Amino acid sequence: MPKTAKTILGTTEKSNFILNMTPESYYSFNLKILLGFLILMPLFSIPLEFAKVYSVPGMALSIMGVFAIVFVFIGFMKSETPRNLFLPAGILAAMLVWGLVSFYNSYDYSVSIFGEDGRSEGWLSILFYGSFFLLGAQLGTDDNRLKLLHGMFWMGLAECLWGLFQMLPIGFPSYYKNLEPILLFNTFLPSGLTGSPVFLGFLLSVLLLSAILEAACTENKKQRIFDILCAVSFSLTAVRTQCLTGIIGTVLAFLIALIYLLVKKSGRKAAVIAVIPAILLGMVWNYFSPSINNTNYTIENETISDGIAFYDGSVLWKDSSYRLAVSGYYVPSGSINPNGHFDIASLTETYGYLWKNTLAIIKKYPLAGSGPDNLVYPQLYQSLVIPSNPNVFDRCGSYYLQTAGTMGIPMLLLFLVLMCLTLIRGGTACKKNKNWLHTSIFLTVILALLLMIFCTGSITVTPVFWMLAGICISLCKPEV
Repeated sequence: MPKTAKTILGTTEKSNFILNMTPESYYSFNLKILLGFLILMPLFSIPLEFAKVYSVPGMALSIMGVFAIVFVFIGFMKSETPRNLFLPAGILAAMLVWGLVSFYNSYDYSVSIFGEDGRSEGWLSILFYGSFFLLGAQLGTDDNRLKLLHGMFWMGLAECLWGLFQMLPIGFPSYYKNLEPILLFNTFLPSGLTGSPVFLGFLLSVLLLSAILEAACTENKKQRIFDILCAVSFSLTAVRTQCLTGIIGTVLAFLIALIYLLVKKSGRKAAVIAVIPAILLGMVWNYFSPSINNTNYTIENETISDGIAFYDGSVLWKDSSYRLAVSGYYVPSGSINPNGHFDIASLTETYGYLWKNTLAIIKKYPLAGSGPDNLVYPQLYQSLVIPSNPNVFDRCGSYYLQTAGTMGIPMLLLFLVLMCLTLIRGGTACKKNKNWLHTSIFLTVILALLLMIFCTGSITVTPVFWMLAGICISLCKPEV
């Protein structure tokens, strides 16, 4: 008699697809879920660009996050999850448990679970990010990993296209046409659909490194042309954000790719060289943008001189205060503020202010933190209404300090242990198998971890990092 598939309680084979799922189909489902997030998140972010419907981007994270959780459980249930993922899965479980400890000690329980409106980085986001990490680690083959990477490239191109309309003085809707924290108008900074130029700069810089390396190493001519198009678009748009993550990130991605190709003594150097004009064009555009855009201070139309400027501080307060209303307004030096005064136009003073006050919160709550996504609450000094407290902030400009400040030093240590394990395994795999894709993922994760010194999390881009980290930790696993 012919062999039949397993069924439960006499139901049909199709209704028991989980029971009869092969490793290849399991990896295929994982890939589709991750690609689904890359498609849904930009689409669900569009409404927020036109109206303050804060919950919509969070819905994209929740929908695909739930699918990710289900398939993580399926992997363990069917023993598809390799044993070498049990340790990182255990670390992620410990992070979830400690997140609950932080939740119990938080200022606002609702925010701790779901996150602030427009942020959505409460305890649930840890669960979703961890699930994306484990699915990224269970793609099975380099072909699936490459498909996911290409999906990220397409997402990056969509962000660049949206950002191009924002950069041009054509009246396209953009939260960063003006920078109200410093009363500067007609700046036209790109944020894409990420919510902030800082987040956009991070995303594009991270993707730029992989785009350059594939362009230099692939033998497929059409793919090489596509990669160069991506690299040029990513570098130009990232530089135009006029933030550290965009400008410094682009330069670091370029240098890392160049050094790798020089050490390897192979690959097409022209792919790296093609990025240089885009970077220079972006810097020239930045320099002359005040005169091009008629950038001016206040309604009195006092124009500013051409030159290079970093707008990190203004972007941070524009994002949190004017866009989402989850922090106080920036008030210039001289006003009463128990947290001290700083010049928002100065990078050192801005990050110094953010980090100093976050360290004070960490010192006050070293174990449990202030609660997931609750960083603003221990700073309130004038009113329980958040916008009524000038110069308070909900994002401190550093992923590491943000983690320690909101969920305590133990949570930061767990994250660092997981990342060390990820880099050790990824680096070991790269030494054994000198594959450009493996090396690209490994170097990209390192670049992302460096940029996270100056960038906090965001549901629009952080899942991409967790997917890449998941791929990195599984590179040592043989293909199916």
